[in-house]
Amino acid sequence: MLFETRAPRAVLCLTLFLSTAAATPRSFVPSFEKIFAQLLPTPITQALQPALQPISAATPDCPIGPIPPLDDEEAASFETAAGTPGEVNLSGLTPATRLALAHFERSIASLGGKIEVTSAYRPPAYQAHLQVVWDKWMQLRGRAASGCAEVRAQVEDEFRRHELLASQRPVPFSDHTRGTGFDAAVLLRRGRSIDRLALRAGVRRPDVRRDPVHFRLLERLQ
Repeated sequence: MLFETRAPRAVLCLTLFLSTAAATPRSFVPSFEKIFAQLLPTPITQALQPALQPISAATPDCPIGPIPPLDDEEAASFETAAGTPGEVNLSGLTPATRLALAHFERSIASLGGKIEVTSAYRPPAYQAHLQVVWDKWMQLRGRAASGCAEVRAQVEDEFRRHELLASQRPVPFSDHTRGTGFDAAVLLRRGRSIDRLALRAGVRRPDVRRDPVHFRLLERLQ
Protein backbone atom coordinates (compact mmCIF):
# COMPACT_ATOMS: atom_id res chain seq x y z
CA MET A 1 0.00 0.00 0.00
CA LEU A 2 1.06 3.61 -0.57
CA PHE A 3 0.69 4.43 3.15
CA GLU A 4 2.92 1.47 4.14
CA THR A 5 5.75 2.55 1.86
CA ARG A 6 5.76 6.18 3.05
CA ALA A 7 4.82 6.06 6.76
CA PRO A 8 7.74 6.24 9.24
CA ARG A 9 8.59 3.00 10.99
CA ALA A 10 7.77 4.53 14.39
CA VAL A 11 4.21 5.33 13.32
CA LEU A 12 3.71 1.76 12.01
CA CYS A 13 5.01 0.36 15.29
CA LEU A 14 2.69 2.60 17.23
CA THR A 15 -0.27 1.44 15.11
CA LEU A 16 0.60 -2.21 15.74
CA PHE A 17 0.96 -1.52 19.46
CA LEU A 18 -2.49 0.06 19.69
CA SER A 19 -4.06 -2.83 17.76
CA THR A 20 -2.44 -5.36 20.07
CA ALA A 21 -3.28 -3.39 23.23
CA ALA A 22 -6.98 -3.47 22.39
CA ALA A 23 -6.96 -7.27 22.69
CA THR A 24 -4.63 -7.50 25.69
CA PRO A 25 -5.84 -7.56 29.32
CA ARG A 26 -5.48 -4.09 30.87
CA SER A 27 -3.09 -5.27 33.57
CA PHE A 28 -0.57 -6.29 30.87
CA VAL A 29 -0.75 -3.12 28.77
CA PRO A 30 2.33 -0.93 29.34
CA SER A 31 2.00 2.78 29.98
CA PHE A 32 1.09 4.52 26.72
CA GLU A 33 3.20 7.54 27.63
CA LYS A 34 6.30 5.34 28.12
CA ILE A 35 5.80 3.44 24.87
CA PHE A 36 5.09 6.67 23.01
CA ALA A 37 8.31 8.21 24.34
CA GLN A 38 10.33 5.13 23.30
CA LEU A 39 8.88 4.96 19.81
CA LEU A 40 9.14 8.65 19.08
CA PRO A 41 12.23 10.10 20.79
CA THR A 42 11.95 13.21 18.67
CA PRO A 43 11.38 16.95 19.24
CA ILE A 44 7.66 16.20 18.80
CA THR A 45 7.73 13.96 21.86
CA GLN A 46 9.64 16.56 23.82
CA ALA A 47 7.10 19.22 22.88
CA LEU A 48 4.28 16.99 24.14
CA GLN A 49 5.93 16.19 27.48
CA PRO A 50 4.34 19.15 29.37
CA ALA A 51 0.91 17.86 28.34
CA LEU A 52 1.77 14.44 29.81
CA GLN A 53 2.77 15.91 33.19
CA PRO A 54 0.20 16.03 36.00
CA ILE A 55 -1.41 19.43 36.56
CA SER A 56 -0.92 20.91 40.03
CA ALA A 57 -4.38 21.22 41.55
CA ALA A 58 -6.44 20.35 44.57
CA THR A 59 -5.94 16.82 45.90
CA PRO A 60 -8.01 14.55 48.18
CA ASP A 61 -5.56 15.37 50.99
CA CYS A 62 -6.05 19.12 50.45
CA PRO A 63 -9.21 20.26 48.66
CA ILE A 64 -7.76 23.75 48.18
CA GLY A 65 -5.47 24.13 45.18
CA PRO A 66 -2.39 26.38 44.90
CA ILE A 67 -2.44 29.96 43.64
CA PRO A 68 -2.84 29.85 39.84
CA PRO A 69 -0.04 31.45 37.81
CA LEU A 70 -0.51 34.92 36.34
CA ASP A 71 -1.00 34.88 32.56
CA ASP A 72 -1.25 38.67 32.23
CA GLU A 73 2.09 40.27 31.32
CA GLU A 74 1.50 43.55 33.14
CA ALA A 75 0.22 41.81 36.26
CA ALA A 76 3.19 39.42 36.20
CA SER A 77 5.62 42.37 36.22
CA PHE A 78 3.84 43.79 39.29
CA GLU A 79 4.05 40.39 40.97
CA THR A 80 7.81 40.26 40.36
CA ALA A 81 8.30 43.69 41.93
CA ALA A 82 6.00 43.04 44.90
CA GLY A 83 7.72 43.55 48.22
CA THR A 84 10.80 45.17 46.66
CA PRO A 85 11.60 48.62 48.12
CA GLY A 86 11.45 51.38 45.53
CA GLU A 87 9.48 49.31 43.05
CA VAL A 88 6.05 50.85 43.77
CA ASN A 89 4.38 52.07 40.56
CA LEU A 90 3.50 55.74 40.93
CA SER A 91 3.25 56.45 37.20
CA GLY A 92 -0.14 54.76 37.07
CA LEU A 93 -1.62 57.26 39.53
CA THR A 94 -3.65 60.15 38.15
CA PRO A 95 -1.83 63.51 38.00
CA ALA A 96 -3.99 64.87 40.86
CA THR A 97 -3.18 61.85 43.03
CA ARG A 98 0.57 62.14 42.39
CA LEU A 99 0.43 65.84 43.28
CA ALA A 100 -1.47 65.14 46.51
CA LEU A 101 0.95 62.36 47.46
CA ALA A 102 3.95 64.65 46.90
CA HIS A 103 2.33 67.32 49.09
CA PHE A 104 1.60 64.71 51.78
CA GLU A 105 5.21 63.46 51.73
CA ARG A 106 6.59 67.00 52.11
CA SER A 107 4.26 67.69 55.04
CA ILE A 108 5.35 64.52 56.82
CA ALA A 109 9.03 65.27 56.25
CA SER A 110 8.70 68.88 57.46
CA LEU A 111 7.53 67.56 60.85
CA GLY A 112 10.37 65.09 61.17
CA GLY A 113 8.16 62.13 60.32
CA LYS A 114 8.62 59.28 57.88
CA ILE A 115 6.42 57.89 55.11
CA GLU A 116 6.91 54.80 52.95
CA VAL A 117 4.54 54.18 50.07
CA THR A 118 4.03 50.43 49.88
CA SER A 119 1.50 50.22 47.05
CA ALA A 120 -0.02 52.58 44.51
CA TYR A 121 -1.44 51.80 41.06
CA ARG A 122 -2.43 48.19 40.37
CA PRO A 123 -3.75 46.80 37.05
CA PRO A 124 -7.10 44.97 37.35
CA ALA A 125 -5.53 41.55 36.67
CA TYR A 126 -3.07 42.07 39.50
CA GLN A 127 -5.82 43.25 41.84
CA ALA A 128 -7.74 40.06 41.03
CA HIS A 129 -4.62 38.04 41.88
CA LEU A 130 -4.46 39.69 45.31
CA GLN A 131 -8.09 38.78 45.83
CA VAL A 132 -7.31 35.13 45.07
CA VAL A 133 -4.39 35.17 47.52
CA TRP A 134 -6.60 36.68 50.24
CA ASP A 135 -9.43 34.18 49.66
CA LYS A 136 -7.13 31.18 49.75
CA TRP A 137 -5.40 32.34 52.92
CA MET A 138 -8.75 32.78 54.66
CA GLN A 139 -9.52 29.15 53.73
CA LEU A 140 -6.13 27.77 54.72
CA ARG A 141 -5.01 29.71 57.78
CA GLY A 142 -7.03 27.53 60.15
CA ARG A 143 -6.15 24.22 58.49
CA ALA A 144 -3.62 22.10 60.35
CA ALA A 145 -3.95 19.03 58.10
CA SER A 146 -0.58 17.82 56.83
CA GLY A 147 -1.99 17.38 53.35
CA CYS A 148 -2.35 21.15 53.01
CA ALA A 149 1.05 22.04 54.48
CA GLU A 150 2.74 22.80 51.15
CA VAL A 151 -0.01 24.92 49.61
CA ARG A 152 -0.61 26.62 52.96
CA ALA A 153 3.05 27.70 53.12
CA GLN A 154 2.89 29.04 49.56
CA VAL A 155 -0.26 31.05 50.18
CA GLU A 156 0.95 32.39 53.52
CA ASP A 157 4.18 33.57 51.92
CA GLU A 158 2.22 35.41 49.21
CA PHE A 159 -0.18 36.91 51.75
CA ARG A 160 2.68 38.34 53.83
CA ARG A 161 4.78 39.43 50.87
CA HIS A 162 1.89 41.52 49.56
CA GLU A 163 1.26 42.88 53.07
CA LEU A 164 -2.44 42.05 52.84
CA LEU A 165 -4.72 42.61 55.83
CA ALA A 166 -6.99 39.89 57.17
CA SER A 167 -9.59 42.58 57.87
CA GLN A 168 -9.67 43.91 54.31
CA ARG A 169 -10.47 41.71 51.30
CA PRO A 170 -9.13 43.21 48.03
CA VAL A 171 -12.00 44.17 45.73
CA PRO A 172 -11.98 43.67 41.93
CA PHE A 173 -11.92 47.41 41.22
CA SER A 174 -10.62 49.91 43.73
CA ASP A 175 -8.82 53.21 44.20
CA HIS A 176 -5.66 51.34 43.21
CA THR A 177 -6.96 50.18 39.84
CA ARG A 178 -8.41 53.65 39.16
CA GLY A 179 -5.11 55.32 40.08
CA THR A 180 -6.68 57.43 42.83
CA GLY A 181 -5.32 55.64 45.89
CA PHE A 182 -2.14 54.43 47.55
CA ASP A 183 -1.01 52.58 50.66
CA ALA A 184 1.58 54.15 52.93
CA ALA A 185 3.12 53.50 56.33
CA VAL A 186 3.37 56.84 58.15
CA LEU A 187 5.31 57.56 61.33
CA LEU A 188 4.74 60.85 63.14
CA ARG A 189 5.60 62.21 66.56
CA ARG A 190 2.92 61.98 69.20
CA GLY A 191 0.45 64.83 69.05
CA ARG A 192 0.55 65.12 65.26
CA SER A 193 -2.48 64.03 63.27
CA ILE A 194 -1.91 61.92 60.19
CA ASP A 195 -5.46 62.47 58.99
CA ARG A 196 -5.27 66.25 59.36
CA LEU A 197 -2.10 66.37 57.26
CA ALA A 198 -3.66 64.00 54.72
CA LEU A 199 -6.71 66.23 54.28
CA ARG A 200 -4.54 69.29 53.79
CA ALA A 201 -2.65 67.41 51.08
CA GLY A 202 -5.84 66.32 49.32
CA VAL A 203 -6.19 62.70 50.46
CA ARG A 204 -7.98 60.87 53.25
CA ARG A 205 -8.21 57.46 54.88
CA PRO A 206 -11.69 56.06 54.06
CA ASP A 207 -11.52 53.19 56.58
CA VAL A 208 -9.00 53.83 59.33
CA ARG A 209 -10.09 50.89 61.46
CA ARG A 210 -9.94 48.11 58.86
CA ASP A 211 -7.39 49.55 56.42
CA PRO A 212 -5.25 52.15 58.24
CA VAL A 213 -2.58 52.36 55.51
CA HIS A 214 -4.90 53.20 52.62
CA PHE A 215 -5.28 56.78 51.37
CA ARG A 216 -7.72 57.98 48.72
CA LEU A 217 -7.77 61.20 46.68
CA LEU A 218 -10.55 63.52 47.86
CA GLU A 219 -13.64 63.26 45.67
CA ARG A 220 -13.63 66.97 44.83
CA LEU A 221 -10.15 66.58 43.30
CA GLN A 222 -10.96 63.55 41.17
